[in-house]
Amino acid sequence: MEFLSSIRNLPNHCKSALQNIWRNGVMSISSIFAVTITLLLIAILGIIAINVNKITLSIENSLTIYVKVDREATNKQAKKIGEELNMIEGVKKVTYSSKEQELNKLINSQSSENKKLFATYKKDNPLGDAYQVEVKNAKNIATIAKQIEDIPNVNEVTYGGSSTSDMVNLLEHIRNGGAIFAFALTVVVLFMIANTIKMAITSRSTEIAIMRMVGASNWYIRLPFMLEGVFIGLFGSIIPIIVLYYGYSFAYDQFTKVLSSSVMVLEAPFPFIWHMSGVLVLLGCGVGLIGSFFSVRKFLEF
Repeated sequence: MEFLSSIRNLPNHCKSALQNIWRNGVMSISSIFAVTITLLLIAILGIIAINVNKITLSIENSLTIYVKVDREATNKQAKKIGEELNMIEGVKKVTYSSKEQELNKLINSQSSENKKLFATYKKDNPLGDAYQVEVKNAKNIATIAKQIEDIPNVNEVTYGGSSTSDMVNLLEHIRNGGAIFAFALTVVVLFMIANTIKMAITSRSTEIAIMRMVGASNWYIRLPFMLEGVFIGLFGSIIPIIVLYYGYSFAYDQFTKVLSSSVMVLEAPFPFIWHMSGVLVLLGCGVGLIGSFFSVRKFLEF
């Protein structure tokens, strides 16, 4: 009943919370500043972690196995190889390329002078058919390549060898290590926000005691402080969102200019910025709400 009564007076409690923030100016500003700094750290770490994860996944997905078919293999034998490739566990996609397409790729990759020279090979194409194999998990690329080598009429299998496997393991360690580090640091900074709000409320223990002496209910006392924590979290998220909006858009433009690649691609600014902004607001308000709730609670216990 106390809670429902307090909810009915929510507009008055909101007004009281805003007045308390204004009245306790220095302490409120220090709390908002602490929230701003910590949310800024979370935003930077979140952006780095998300984009590192995206880039590493993109690199892993770009790893393919190139399979050359014997030149003397018949069309039936080449087709049989494709069927066996699709049957290998862990293969995501198999793309066929005829010997004519392979020669055209080779010609197009040459300079204008050499193109004429390589074009003469069209009369007697020295190349064979080929397959490009994409795998579901880059960690299994060496194992799958080994299986492909055992298929009859396969002339050569190329995937980068042990260096590719080492790179896959390195990318996985980077991704997992980054995620753990970002999570641990997020917990630490959220604890800092809650502790800052707790200190601000502790300094007003006398105010809470007086309210109790005049007969105010627990929820009547608690709710304005909780709303105050929410507003502090909300105000503290404004600057990080502004920095995120302009900073990430600028960083994205500069990165794409310097490293224009189909693999090294960052998250597009929108709607990524809106999603990150929503997370920052929820974190700030949520931690402010929960931190205030537990900080006030100890002053309401006899």
